[in-house]
Amino acid sequence: MTVQSKIWCITLCILCVFTYGNAHPDVNSFKNLTLPQLDSMMHEQDLSKIEDQKQTLELYKSALIQKHSDSIAIFKEIALLNANLNNSHDAYIYAQKYIDNTLDYSIINDGAFQKVDSSLEIKQLKARYQPHIDWLDIFYFGIALIGFFLAIILNFTKQSDRIANALISSFIFIHSIFILEFALYATNLQLLVPNTYFMAGSTALLYGPLLYLYFKRVTEGYSLKPIDLINFLPNLLLIVFLIPIYTASTDDKIRMLLGLELPFKMFGRVVFVLKILSLSAYGFLIGRLHFKKTIDEIKSGQNNVGYWKRNIYFIHSAYILSYVIYGLTISGIFGHGSEIIYNMQVVAMSFMVLYVAFMAYVQPEVFSNKISSDSIRQNLFMPKYQNSGLTDTLSEELKDNLVRLFTEDKIYKDSTLNLESLSEKLNTTRHNASQVINEHFGVNFFELINKFRINEVISIFNEDVHGNLHIIDVAYEVGYNNKVTFNKAFKKETSLTPSQFIELNRKQNPVNLG
Repeated sequence: MTVQSKIWCITLCILCVFTYGNAHPDVNSFKNLTLPQLDSMMHEQDLSKIEDQKQTLELYKSALIQKHSDSIAIFKEIALLNANLNNSHDAYIYAQKYIDNTLDYSIINDGAFQKVDSSLEIKQLKARYQPHIDWLDIFYFGIALIGFFLAIILNFTKQSDRIANALISSFIFIHSIFILEFALYATNLQLLVPNTYFMAGSTALLYGPLLYLYFKRVTEGYSLKPIDLINFLPNLLLIVFLIPIYTASTDDKIRMLLGLELPFKMFGRVVFVLKILSLSAYGFLIGRLHFKKTIDEIKSGQNNVGYWKRNIYFIHSAYILSYVIYGLTISGIFGHGSEIIYNMQVVAMSFMVLYVAFMAYVQPEVFSNKISSDSIRQNLFMPKYQNSGLTDTLSEELKDNLVRLFTEDKIYKDSTLNLESLSEKLNTTRHNASQVINEHFGVNFFELINKFRINEVISIFNEDVHGNLHIIDVAYEVGYNNKVTFNKAFKKETSLTPSQFIELNRKQNPVNLG
């Protein structure tokens, strides 16, 4: 090799080393640069070109590997570059890291993310942070507003039991708080108002006490005493326990909402367990109070007054069950839950609010403790006969004849009896017979038949103190054709099965064998 050739080779090697050194700065060069300087160096690239974008991305990654002091800001730059390059997975990873460290969700609104909008990961990212609302969320917000409004107007109802109304309105109010917080969380709007976090937790142990005291009030006419305040002590202690959450900073509450503050997950588990224990204990007490009173109402001929309380109790029981399923699901015992499971408890709560609102509109007397299912049904049937030609005089006459047929002739014992044959016995039309039953008794034909039959059965059971009769024989005697129909009718009227009624009756009226 000639001397000239050697000189050219040495020169070329020097140029290569110099070029490599500029393209790949050493560790110290990245560590000593500030982010603006680093950005300036990156922006010297022509980012309209794919290759330059890739090279810039590698430079940012190198800076990240070298633990640059502005690593968090670099997460954002890497996420945006990956989005521009349609690398949805890396864009998702680095955007998530940036948000976790800064709580700045605006990155997902950057135009770069429009290129990867169709990616499942990016959709999940936006669904987690961006506010969104659907028809079910609108429904929940509406129910919450209805509940708040109802809780207010119930306390201004004239000629009502103010104590009972205060209890049931408070019960509806805490339902509405829970529904509202659930809707805020489901729509990500709670990220905009993080101070609403866990607001329903402050009332978690009030459901049972409020409903229990309400049932005692409307069932027994119970007067509240200072000692009853002990029912609210657990909730007061719970609020004290939750003070660290309520006094946390706004950013900390957002981190809790996003599940980034792991120690605070303990609070949710504790509240869940305590709430289940409270709901179960008070549910048992309410059930015992309700069913104990049922037998007395039946014997006194006032079995209809329990419909309102029964429906409240059953809806509340449905909520307890749905809440247990929800809790076991999110804890992993039942596996991964579906949207249906997550919404079950809120749907049950919504039914409670709607039912109380419906009763407040259709039958406001329910809140003065003068309710009966007959009067409820009568109000519902009234519009149906506004244009009827049946006069008041004829209506009263038909009613008297119908009462005679049922009380003296006991025509309900005829298993073939129907509305047509009844109208023939009354010498009137089917329509008139139906109207008389609806308006004067507040029920339809089949319900009226069942009422008389079941009352007859109860009389027979009360006389059969030694239990010599078979249930099915009694059913046939009063006009039923099969045991299934009889059992359903009996339970609908009494809230008990025939066997349960007999057993309860014997406990309350033991036979004196002496």
